[in-house]
Amino acid sequence: MVVKIDYHSNSEIIEWQWASDNKLMLYPYWTSCYLVDGLLIDSGAPGGEKDLREFVRSLPPNKMIDTCFITHTHEDHAGGAHLLNTEFGIPIYAGEKAIEILKRGRTYPDYRQMAWGTKLLPVNAKITKGPLITKSKKYTFDLFPMAGHAPELITLIEKQQQWAFVADAVQPKYKMIFGGKSDIPEDISLIYQSLQSLYNFTEGMDQLLIFSAGNGVLHGRDFLIKKMNEIQELHSKVHEKYKELRRSGYSEKQIVRKILKRVFRKESFIGQMTRGALSKTNLIISLINWQID
Repeated sequence: MVVKIDYHSNSEIIEWQWASDNKLMLYPYWTSCYLVDGLLIDSGAPGGEKDLREFVRSLPPNKMIDTCFITHTHEDHAGGAHLLNTEFGIPIYAGEKAIEILKRGRTYPDYRQMAWGTKLLPVNAKITKGPLITKSKKYTFDLFPMAGHAPELITLIEKQQQWAFVADAVQPKYKMIFGGKSDIPEDISLIYQSLQSLYNFTEGMDQLLIFSAGNGVLHGRDFLIKKMNEIQELHSKVHEKYKELRRSGYSEKQIVRKILKRVFRKESFIGQMTRGALSKTNLIISLINWQID
């Protein structure tokens, strides 16, 4: 296993990063959790339990974890919650939509087990609806829903510091999404709407820092504009080709294949490895289904 620790904002924020070193994977897939004044945002993957335990034990008294908030229920974010709660007595909090899923736990496909471990263990999380105030009362985080990647996904925003902890709600590049028969039904139109809502909510935050999961720190509201423009351009390109191919009498399946070839050239290795669960094809289908009046 591979662990990295980074420090942000004059070491006020500790980012703990974890990835599997499974030899079947071409390169590591990273996930992150962030520690801010006793508040741990997300808990890593089930496969990282041993490393997370060592991280918690290594923390000095003034940096100890007081509470943990789970942004959404995917295994690479909620995977360490059971350990934190049962071994260290750390209370776990989440949004209302996430509670029942966290209580049940779940298994997931083998290709995700290679990256994240074999099973998400259940945890009794508590619902939180209002702002999260850290243990020294130094920081106050607003809970801001951002559906699209997951229906229950909630980001945390500290207005005074201009920090946004977005988990997977913001990506550096939109080139494939989950879909099809996957238990992660991503929707590119909802992702776009969430980006737009975050942009509006952070008005006046000229020094905004966007803390992502596994992709480092993204800088500024201008980054959100770039991502919205990127999605809009893809949407226009796909719909233009879709209308052209429909007029030529192609079937829906033929249209998707031809758009894939024209826009992305071919399906990715990840699309093949995940049996279509995470793919460029899913992104095309989601873009086609996104109708704008």
